[in-house]
Amino acid sequence: MNRSRAHGLGRGLEALIPLPEAREASLTELISLDEIRPSPHQVRRRFESQALRELADSIRAQGVLQPVLVRRAAQGYELIAGERRWRAARLAGLTRIPAIVRRDLAEETSLVLGLIENLQRADLDPIEEARGLHRLIEEFGLTHEEAAERLGRNRVSITQSLRLLQACPAVQSAISTAAISAGHGRSLVSLPTPAAQEHGLRVVLGRRLSVRQTEAWVGSYAELPRRRRVSGELAQLAADLEARLGLPVSVSGRVGRGRLTLHFRSREELSELREKLGV
Repeated sequence: MNRSRAHGLGRGLEALIPLPEAREASLTELISLDEIRPSPHQVRRRFESQALRELADSIRAQGVLQPVLVRRAAQGYELIAGERRWRAARLAGLTRIPAIVRRDLAEETSLVLGLIENLQRADLDPIEEARGLHRLIEEFGLTHEEAAERLGRNRVSITQSLRLLQACPAVQSAISTAAISAGHGRSLVSLPTPAAQEHGLRVVLGRRLSVRQTEAWVGSYAELPRRRRVSGELAQLAADLEARLGLPVSVSGRVGRGRLTLHFRSREELSELREKLGV
């Protein structure tokens, strides 16, 4: 995933808070790290240990350059934005951290602010981002258009992001770990069943398909006549061979009697196939 992406967000956190409140909260307070707890609205699932150590080293040398954003809770404070800084400050051995305290934020505003910080900093993987957007829409009854307006994005990008949640668990996992891109995932979501999506994922990984090649493969798969569809066992065999050999494999017939065909498109691919088969 490209860590420099900004999703076209044109507004900062202050853009969602009325100006009087923003001015009132412009002064920071030093708050004990132990008084702050992470937000239940946090959509980011993973915090890379190496990146946290590097941030902790920077904090030891320079201090916390940007305060975290919190709101008062029944006990202590709840983080709205800045969990990486909070974690890194603990790692650096600090006992207190500068914080801006918002005293009367609504639940929706709190979730939106946390989402915006993560999105602007490209801290979320595409699946985490999609889950956060889904939560925002479902919990507060927003349309895609309304969610896009609150986040400073266009509606199409919101809809495309949410499509990834239709992917099977294996495809979602591959997107989260950057084994495939969100573009690959959106193509694979078009396949009719979770089994078909898993088959497509194995093809993409085995043949190292680009997004455009994946779109073409998904299109050709969808056009296969039903009579040429084979049992799950044969489909699994074809997917495993494609992943192992890196070449298109087609099967027909049934388990007791059928045909398996390997497809190569150049002398180089034929030579590689011979090597892999030991011929």
